[in-house]
Amino acid sequence: MQLLAILLAYSLERTVTLSRNLHWRRIVLRWQHWQTRQTQMGRGGDAQEKVSEWRQHLLGEVVWAVLPALIISFIVALLDSFLVSFVVGVLALLATMQCREARDAYKAYLEAANSGDDDGCAQQLRILRHAAARHEAASVHELLIWIHLRYYFATLLYYVLFGVFGALVYATLRDMKHPRNKSWKQLQLVVNWLPTRIMSFGFLMVGNFSKALPVWLNSVGNRPQNNFEALAKVANAAEDLTPKHEDDVTSTALTSVALVKRNMLFFIVLLATMTIAGWV
Repeated sequence: MQLLAILLAYSLERTVTLSRNLHWRRIVLRWQHWQTRQTQMGRGGDAQEKVSEWRQHLLGEVVWAVLPALIISFIVALLDSFLVSFVVGVLALLATMQCREARDAYKAYLEAANSGDDDGCAQQLRILRHAAARHEAASVHELLIWIHLRYYFATLLYYVLFGVFGALVYATLRDMKHPRNKSWKQLQLVVNWLPTRIMSFGFLMVGNFSKALPVWLNSVGNRPQNNFEALAKVANAAEDLTPKHEDDVTSTALTSVALVKRNMLFFIVLLATMTIAGWV
């Protein structure tokens, strides 16, 4: 069932334009806004003050944010229906994999680069950096690989491991408003650690295995601890992502997208094999 849901959702995501109001990010942000407003409107009572204080902590923020995912998962488990689980799984994946802004920015970047529009390239890079939730400067191929992990690979991986609950909770932690502090960075490191290592392992299988293996083993040893850097280093080792010449600003992007596509195909084939064998 999971394989069919993934294939259907992955296909529909590229052919069906989902209303922005149905994007999981919008749902999570509206939920957080409503909760904040309710707390402010109900201020004055001891219970409301305690809830408000609790929500100031990271744990409180996370628990409130993941409530929609918990409710949906509970209803699906309560109904205990194959059809309901399949339909909800497809819809959940569709809602959580939406990153059309990044896809449009990538296409616009290629057009601007081919026409020699440096300002246009810089503008599209800013959009890609925003989609990747990166505040530091990064190359286009690093941003594209990281966006793929956040919106596709990690979501699908957690869906395979934990079902609808896993996909929705990961997407919630990815999209929710959050405090920029050390605890939040540590939480992001934890939830992206496994997807980063598994996705980068796929790079070994579809790229230069002997060159990338030592880099991947170092990343498993948590060096560097930054998942973004770990994924980029393995990708650079598995595939030659250096520009062909000084003025070449598109080949690395095209090569990284081709690497990501091969990697996704590898894991879909692996999942299909495990499904046939009855392991998932």
